Amino acid sequence: MPFRDQVWLVTGASSGIGRAIAALLVRRGAKVGLMARRADVLEALRATWGQPDRVVVVAGDVSDREACERAVTTTLAAFGRLDGVVHSAGVSMRARVADAKPEVFRQLMAVNYFSTVDLAQAALPALRASRGHFVVISSVVGKFAPPWRSGYAASKHAVQGFLDALRVETADEGIHVMAVCPGFVVTEISRNAIAADGGAHGQMDADTARGLDPDDVARDVLEGVRRRSREIAPAGLRERLALTLARFAPGLLDRVLLKRLRANADVAAAEERK
Repeated sequence: MPFRDQVWLVTGASSGIGRAIAALLVRRGAKVGLMARRADVLEALRATWGQPDRVVVVAGDVSDREACERAVTTTLAAFGRLDGVVHSAGVSMRARVADAKPEVFRQLMAVNYFSTVDLAQAALPALRASRGHFVVISSVVGKFAPPWRSGYAASKHAVQGFLDALRVETADEGIHVMAVCPGFVVTEISRNAIAADGGAHGQMDADTARGLDPDDVARDVLEGVRRRSREIAPAGLRERLALTLARFAPGLLDRVLLKRLRANADVAAAEERK
């Protein structure tokens, strides 16, 4: 098994895609550092998986550079090496540009983009030694920008650009850099998304509820790692079509998104009149 006795650090490991990837790595024989804000949730997962000696817990917020550095050093101290990082922690938004507080955009960049930079800089020395992997869960909206997600899309576009440069800079050092661009996945991302006032959106979007299973995405990610893929996009048919339009017919994609925005506005207005 290609992951047996490798050492990985997974952020956002308490839920969603991060948890699914961490669990799959443990099942495949890896040793894993788990990073998320809630230590109690991580400790419960560590106990549930039944291999506590192969898992180390690091509580911290990825928007804190020192917490990112601590996650790397703690994993190295526990297991002596680092073969890969999966940066899955992130946050979305649900707000119009005109309505969102300025701090919403800054928080999105701190959590999604600057954490990627901080983790890369902390992990690169160890990854050079192992000729390891740096994997970031980006999004299909790193390729195009739907309405109500401007700051989220901007942060993921920044992640994509950063990874493109990092990939070339580290190629001769044997480091594999992979972007993962999922479409809708059944996670808490819509409930936890930042609303215009800076609070949580607090709702499960219909598209998210119909999304891919995180376990399926986890398998795709580890297969991409095994193949040393440049980028993968586990996504449904609609999101794959949007990616194609974004590349070859961006104006048409704008019209499709505008039509959907207007339709959603009409539905919301009808609901208010009831």
